[in-house]
Amino acid sequence: MRSRIFSRSIFTTAAAAWIAWAAPAAGAMRCELPLLPGQPFTVGWPGALDLDAAALKQAVDYAASHNSYSVRVYRHNCLAAKSALDQLTENVPNNVWSSTKGVVSMLAGRAEKLGKLTLDDPIGKYLPQADAAHAAITIRQLLTQSSGLHFVWTPELAGIPDDEVQYTLDLPFDYERGTHFEYGQTTITLLARVIQEAVGQDLQDFAYEQLFAPIGIERNWIWMRDRANNTKGWADLYLPPADLARFGHVMLNQGRWRDTQLLRREYVKSASTPSLTNPYYGFLYWLNASDHGYTVAFPGARAIENRRMFESAPPDLYAFVGFRDQLIFVIPSLDMVIVRTGEPGNTQGNEQQLLTADSGQWHHEFFRLLMKAVKDVSYADPGPYDWQDGSGLVIDIDHFLWVPTVP
Repeated sequence: MRSRIFSRSIFTTAAAAWIAWAAPAAGAMRCELPLLPGQPFTVGWPGALDLDAAALKQAVDYAASHNSYSVRVYRHNCLAAKSALDQLTENVPNNVWSSTKGVVSMLAGRAEKLGKLTLDDPIGKYLPQADAAHAAITIRQLLTQSSGLHFVWTPELAGIPDDEVQYTLDLPFDYERGTHFEYGQTTITLLARVIQEAVGQDLQDFAYEQLFAPIGIERNWIWMRDRANNTKGWADLYLPPADLARFGHVMLNQGRWRDTQLLRREYVKSASTPSLTNPYYGFLYWLNASDHGYTVAFPGARAIENRRMFESAPPDLYAFVGFRDQLIFVIPSLDMVIVRTGEPGNTQGNEQQLLTADSGQWHHEFFRLLMKAVKDVSYADPGPYDWQDGSGLVIDIDHFLWVPTVP
């Protein structure tokens, strides 16, 4: 208990401080992306980025005071703001949890750009050990979490399968392929293995040579494997916040980093477009475009929501979303990327939000404040967060659900 209180006091104290701004070059409105490995982003003056400095500070302070290790706001390829704690955390790797899935999606897009695979390839083309039914699953179905495979959170999150690829190929089908959204975990390890076989190279070597190194991420990261040496696709990639921003900017710039087109523009568009089985979900990214879709609240728990995921944010926002609020937000309409890492930020309302990355109060209030900082686009204020009654979840012991209580 002492460590939790101590940690919270650090977060709150750090939020009161602010970084020093560097004056921009005359007339500068857009920055060049970093050229050298490990080179930081150029810091931009808020006013030159059409942001109100005081309102931006208030938004970042708010997010920082809600259990954040790092809060970083970028606009026009420039670092517009970061929390005071970033001076300690920005280069410290941490587990980004399911934001790893978004990186795997980028690797699928990179392999596609290189002509190593197509999205509608059946995975049996690359995994001859798969039986006929599993071999017919397509790469696109793995990207949209619509493989139809049975899913139980308990063994997967506990790391019980020695070989996550074979474990997944042994799972029965609950639904016809491509017809049902089910937020899986080891299915993404299966996808990572398919990419590895398609490119003919260890996935982590491919990731470094074809994605990480070209955008300036040095090989000081950690990516865990299962006991059969498969790179885990669903979590366990350890990266610092400053590097997470690089992924966000590749997506923001439609697959491009400086002069190199790493992903096809069409892939990025498809990845950030609602899929047929869940309007909240694209190619392993959560989307803000729809007012009706599934949310994942806690292991195995799903609720159908009749609202956007982040009602106070622009509808074209999409995100890499990791457990305990490891987040990369991409907002194309504002030319903006936001990185947030830390512990769960929601401490009021529905209890489920104490533990998960499901959208909740701090996200809502943060974006309300941030949108007030944007000077060149006007947004209507949706008002304070309304968590309603939290009654959307049901008990299902087989899928290890947890039903929140209402205070």
